[in-house]
Amino acid sequence: MKRMGWFVGYVVVLLLVGALLGLILPAPCQAGEPVVIGAAAPLTGPRALLGRNMRQGITLATEEINAAGSVLGRPFQVVFEDDMGDNPNAAINAVNRLIHVHKVPLMMGPHYSVTQMATQKTYWEAKVVSITGASGVPVTAQGNPYVFRVRASDILVSKALVAYARDTLKATRIAIQYINDDFGKAGMERVVKSLEEFQMKPVAVESHNTGDKDFTAQLSKIGQAGAQVMISWSHDTESALVVRQAKQLNPTLKIIGTTSLSEPSFVRLAGEAAEGVISANDFAPTVPLDRIQAFVPRYQAKFNMLPEIWAAAYYDATHIAAKVIAAAGGTDPEKMRQAFFALRHSGLLADFRFEPNGDGNHQIHILENTKEGPKWVTTVKF
Repeated sequence: MKRMGWFVGYVVVLLLVGALLGLILPAPCQAGEPVVIGAAAPLTGPRALLGRNMRQGITLATEEINAAGSVLGRPFQVVFEDDMGDNPNAAINAVNRLIHVHKVPLMMGPHYSVTQMATQKTYWEAKVVSITGASGVPVTAQGNPYVFRVRASDILVSKALVAYARDTLKATRIAIQYINDDFGKAGMERVVKSLEEFQMKPVAVESHNTGDKDFTAQLSKIGQAGAQVMISWSHDTESALVVRQAKQLNPTLKIIGTTSLSEPSFVRLAGEAAEGVISANDFAPTVPLDRIQAFVPRYQAKFNMLPEIWAAAYYDATHIAAKVIAAAGGTDPEKMRQAFFALRHSGLLADFRFEPNGDGNHQIHILENTKEGPKWVTTVKF
């Protein structure tokens, strides 16, 4: 009984000491509520492969941000909604869910110009920030104070392509082939204007629709016009078919164009026809910059594949989002907006500095497809 009494007394003393220490020592630091932002991405549908790449870039960046101490001492999270890529109705639904269900203060995407234009009024009125890779000129030309772009605009891309066709390829007869949607029409118009700046006019301008399979009529007209170079402004799937048919109809025609012409999906679908095709792209694993060469093996180790433009663009967008929220001290929309303009971020795509209209990227790479994959040729800075 004495031993039992001693033991009980000992326990009581320990409890009293513990209680006293609890009054003196601070409680362990508890993580606050997560900082949650959103992403509108093509998770299903014909553009789902690109959405997968977007998600992988965001995932890797989110893990790095949390490993480095999170944002404002709180876990950093990204919630996704499916915008099906270039589907305006799906994008409107995705953005509405991000705003009204998930209550995000900032989102990445929508990516396609057509879905950016379809959703801008929605997130503008809600004062939700959008960081996008949409390259169409109208995206940052609407006066929307909440849109910020991480890729080079089509103005820069068109100037770089026309300059390359004229100065490097020595072309005097240039044709344009484009997809008949907001992205393609805006790109075509920019190429025409860029040609005008060089006192040139296109010898032919031909279009196609989403999902078309046969481009013989358009390519025949381009051939009959005596084009030496065709500037292609379309998406990856359609571009692959265009290039394969162009190589059969006119093997001497040099083909140059947008990011689509060096996408892994394009290279795979175009096969041997992709070789020698020139592309203006914001990113390639072969760009000889230390930060890119450090990123590539990290991405490969996690996802067992090489990164491409979607992964790189939204990896950058995620890191930029975290820096903006940290600099703003929270998610107040006006403070976040101002933080963009003060931000200087060395990313995979560029050394970012954001203009009043939201454009943050002022360079583009020229790539050439080879048997080993897209090869970096040069970087054009504006």
